[in-house]
Amino acid sequence: MQGLRRLELVTREEFDVQSQVLARTRARLEELEGQVARLEAELTRGRP
Repeated sequence: MQGLRRLELVTREEFDVQSQVLARTRARLEELEGQVARLEAELTRGRP
């Protein structure tokens, strides 16, 4: 029992909230990666 007291545990609610934040962050990162790829492709083709 002593070992369990030293662990830094979070509630299920805190875990779920952080999981949702991470999912939104990943989705936004994928959007931004797509934008960068499109911009790079435009620059490669010589478009401003």
